[in-house]
Amino acid sequence: MKYVLNTENYHNFDMIQDNTLPSRSYFIPFSRKERMEGIETREKRYRSDKVEVLNGEWDFCFIRDPKELPAVLDTDDLAFDRVQVPSCWQFTGYAKPFYLNTRYQFPFRPPVIPTTEKAGRIFFTTGADVKPGLHWITPEDEYNSVGVYRRFIHITDKPGKAIISFLGVASCIDLYLNGSYVGYSEGSHNTCEFDLIPFLTEGANELVCVVHRWCTGTYLECQDMFRNNGIFRDVLLFLCDETDIFDFSFTPYYTQGRYRAEIRVQGIGSASCRISLKGPGIEKEATLAISGEESGAVSFEGLEPVEWNAEYPVLYELLLETESCAVSTKVGFRRVSIEGNLFKLNGHLLKLKGVNHHDTTPDAGYTMTAAEIVRDAELCKEYNINTIRTSHYPPDPLLLELADELGLYIIDEADIETHGAQTMTFPPDFSRISKDRKWASHYVKRAEQMFERDKNHPSIIMWSLGNESGGYACQDEMAAFLKSRSGLPIHYEGAVHSKKIAYDVASQMYPPSEDLHRIGEGTHKQRAFLDRPYFLCEYAHAMGLGPGSAENYWKEIYAYDNLLGGCVWEMNDHAVRHGDGSYTYGGDHGEYMHDGNFCVDGLFFPDRTPSSGAKHIRFVYRPIRVSYCGQNRFEVFNTTAFSDGSRYLLRFSADGAIFHEEAYSVPPLSKTVISIPLPEHDSETDFFIDTETVDTLTGRTASVEQLILNECFRKAGELKRAALPKDFAVDEQGRVSFGVLNSAQEDTLLYRAATDNDAPLLGMIPQALNVQQFYHTEEKITGIDREDGRIEVRKELACGKLRFEETTAYIGTEEGVLVRCTLHPVRGRALLPRYAKAFRLEEAYDLVSYYGRSSESYADMKEHAPVAHVECRVSDMVEPYIRPQESGNRADTRLAALSDGRKAYIFEAVENAFELGIKPYSDRELIPMRHREDAVRSGTYAAVSMFQAGIGSGSCGPIAGAPYQYPMTRDYHFSFLIRKESVHADDVFGETV
Repeated sequence: MKYVLNTENYHNFDMIQDNTLPSRSYFIPFSRKERMEGIETREKRYRSDKVEVLNGEWDFCFIRDPKELPAVLDTDDLAFDRVQVPSCWQFTGYAKPFYLNTRYQFPFRPPVIPTTEKAGRIFFTTGADVKPGLHWITPEDEYNSVGVYRRFIHITDKPGKAIISFLGVASCIDLYLNGSYVGYSEGSHNTCEFDLIPFLTEGANELVCVVHRWCTGTYLECQDMFRNNGIFRDVLLFLCDETDIFDFSFTPYYTQGRYRAEIRVQGIGSASCRISLKGPGIEKEATLAISGEESGAVSFEGLEPVEWNAEYPVLYELLLETESCAVSTKVGFRRVSIEGNLFKLNGHLLKLKGVNHHDTTPDAGYTMTAAEIVRDAELCKEYNINTIRTSHYPPDPLLLELADELGLYIIDEADIETHGAQTMTFPPDFSRISKDRKWASHYVKRAEQMFERDKNHPSIIMWSLGNESGGYACQDEMAAFLKSRSGLPIHYEGAVHSKKIAYDVASQMYPPSEDLHRIGEGTHKQRAFLDRPYFLCEYAHAMGLGPGSAENYWKEIYAYDNLLGGCVWEMNDHAVRHGDGSYTYGGDHGEYMHDGNFCVDGLFFPDRTPSSGAKHIRFVYRPIRVSYCGQNRFEVFNTTAFSDGSRYLLRFSADGAIFHEEAYSVPPLSKTVISIPLPEHDSETDFFIDTETVDTLTGRTASVEQLILNECFRKAGELKRAALPKDFAVDEQGRVSFGVLNSAQEDTLLYRAATDNDAPLLGMIPQALNVQQFYHTEEKITGIDREDGRIEVRKELACGKLRFEETTAYIGTEEGVLVRCTLHPVRGRALLPRYAKAFRLEEAYDLVSYYGRSSESYADMKEHAPVAHVECRVSDMVEPYIRPQESGNRADTRLAALSDGRKAYIFEAVENAFELGIKPYSDRELIPMRHREDAVRSGTYAAVSMFQAGIGSGSCGPIAGAPYQYPMTRDYHFSFLIRKESVHADDVFGETV
């Protein structure tokens, strides 16, 4: 069949949509209510008898060079492949995965995009692949490629109306049916719908979609993500009768303690619509005459419902029925208000414990199945997350339905980001597009599509005008539109870079926690941060190992009512998974420009395995906090907004035995002090209390919090001197040998293999913690003193211009070899990443037993891991970050053993706990690793550290603060014991730990 293609729409600035239906709410109709009974929300669209899901195999032709796309397309002559819909070109082998953060893939000349010519010469100033400066690149053979999709729709009885709904297409779609042009739409993450009836016939109907890689709208989609293309969300075909429902809205209005619910309904045509609203304390019915011209309305007055919130997500069933159609939707009653600088839900102060969520999977890019969307929503609940910012576009509508049901607050964000305006202009002009009112209709259309689709969700508590686009003329138009339709507050962080500063809620990304203190106190110099609620739309950058120092923010957020909370950046790593299980990121696919592994920045790995960052944030976001006040008194802090503390059962245990459990009545966001009897304990031993918080409504353990009431360490002065072991030696280079235990090639470590959060943001912002300057350490022995039972090694260390003196004494005692270390900074100013002594054993020493933090932990992110006895393998002591880096540290270690099953080498803390690092490769070998498969075992390496610097969020924010920094303004001293013991074959670790 032949089609005369429209070759103008995708690059016509005045064309946003053509012949689309008005935007409307997302809902799934059935022919009658009995047919939907027992069907879960996640299954509705796939089981409705009035909706055909057009997913599956489609014909597909990828045209790399758009000049090869004929003006008249004859599908009979086109060589089609078969491809799954929904999917992305970059994940089905037609195009390369391509990751960028802040740049466009083509020259920045808005609104001009490449059409049939090559992409052209591109100018930019920043990127992970270059140093800051003026850069030009001309990619070879890069085009605005085209994908042509085809499938047949078989119609037995022609319906009154046939609406095809595309939930997501990147970047745009020209739609054709049976040889005719149907219409056009852009706005990748917004739903677009077309009426097929004028073109539909009974029998087989040929549907053709032409999708361009880039369109004018791509200028509004410069988000930090893999740049994918294709029909990436479900395609739905609504087969409607004239008496079906086209759209509806549910709007609750609150006045003097009661609600009025206004329900507006619009039909496909004229019909009588029965409306019922049922739930706790409400059972209302009405009949409404509806038409296809405009919506009609009914109101239910004087309602006293149970209000919706994320802790008690009470929903009501709204049932709309006509003679041919039944729509059942779960709705909620909630009221959002701003009172001065306080943000309230249902009259309660809120604390938003959030994450930013992208639609991303390692196997399909933007395409997420219903099961995968459910998994992400449930992970939020499991990890004490109560808020999702839909960064940076509206999500699949299923996520919002799940948020309503499970209880998650949503900041619904428009599909707008123009970050390339900042990085592809000189001097940078962040507002280049957003200040140009010619673009306003494009912005407002995206706000309209977002609002109309999502307007009925109680989980939405704010509208967001997009991300990192400067401002603010076009955003003002969006805000005015949203204010005309909704009473919800407006959020847009990008305003902070303009004179506007803020809309209804002030918002920032990655400020130091000290700023929050000033905002809370009212002393910050920016007044717009003080006279309205303040929110961190992004904080705690979770790239690689981290984020650290999150607790610093929450101490301030809980201290001040005007601080609303924040959303960690971000929930999930972005990466491409290959058939062998390996992952790749930016630059691994031959991209002509890229931003490296900056996309690998989630709390969860791409397969949703939790990282240590996820475990730590789960702890930071815990609903109940318990602290020790002395004697037998404890403070209980209820951090929730709506739940009395009695919802949570507190189980207190010591040495694994529960000695008290009780649920305490504490009002929301309030504290109380309790007294409980403590078990007897020896003052000469550690005394830790573990507090498990159990949600009695779900049975879920929300957190385990360890309180340290007493801790004891071996004292150096109590050690009895003895000769050094016969097989213990120190050579003239100061290197230790103790049986098969030897000093590592670098026996003093002042560096760690840089974490992503040790690295400056895309090379643009220098950080105070310069780990790399310690990579090249020159050592010079200045003296070795040997006497009975004691060897002292003195050396000078040089790291560039930095100078240190180190003294290490090895002293024989009856308990083992006492190692006493002193590091004296001599010259220079820097923050030390680490101070450690490093050792090596053969691979056979693979069994690990230790008494310290139970999982990966660092100074500013350790409380999620209680001190415990742990037995594991060496491979369990490192974390599988997509880009290998420092990992696996165990803070607060008292005792550690490495064994081959016959002998064990034991490290014991003296005076203070140490930090333990055990790896299957050396720290030096770790530095150049770029992917998981680069990690090859070369032995067993143990590092006993006095400290490692905190992790912070330096990849896109502040490094760890002063309490977790180690400057060159002081000396550092620490001690530990080394000994070896025989281990019985049946008891590998014996009594060593």
